[in-house]
Amino acid sequence: MRTVILRQLLFFVFLCCFAATGFAQQRGNDVDKLLTADILKARLFAKTLDEKRFCDYVIQKRDNGTIPSRLIYAVYEKAVTKDKGRRFAYFKYGLEILCKREGIALYPPSP
Repeated sequence: MRTVILRQLLFFVFLCCFAATGFAQQRGNDVDKLLTADILKARLFAKTLDEKRFCDYVIQKRDNGTIPSRLIYAVYEKAVTKDKGRRFAYFKYGLEILCKREGIALYPPSP
């Protein structure tokens, strides 16, 4: 009886570990689809036309492969924890810093 319970418990632990790794891998793939410019505008409380354009620009840069989605998502996750009035500024400044550290040209060079 005891070995049956241990066997079932071991199987349950194995099943949980397998399921957790599967969900973790799936989350990374879905981030690109879920984080859109409209969500950025709404959750970061982008008010001005320039702020809304920046949200569109960032998603465009992510879609063409210039900015990795991991950077955008990391800054976004931190920015939504801030006060509503400061979220966009925090997002923009944080993204500029991370892109600079990674050697990514966030803005095109001016002629």
